Amino acid sequence: MAVDERSELEEALSRWQLDAAAVRERLYQAPTPRERERWHALWLALQGCSSAQVATALGRDPHTVGTWLADFRRDGPAALAFVHTGGPPPP
Repeated sequence: MAVDERSELEEALSRWQLDAAAVRERLYQAPTPRERERWHALWLALQGCSSAQVATALGRDPHTVGTWLADFRRDGPAALAFVHTGGPPPP
């Protein structure tokens, strides 16, 4: 990951009063698999992985991962929440 990207993530973490340990904790406590995946992406990025490396590790498109990280930088933890938008309602 480029130094600028990592520093932007660290700045966002500071703004949202989080650190890498809090991100890891949220990864483990996320209520849905999709939220866990997004927190995992953030945690991997904080470990120095590029969006492409994170995407490979998670089996996702790099653009998707990049969007998750950009959304987090802009909107904080709420950006990683999964909102069901289609299909039948959950049971």
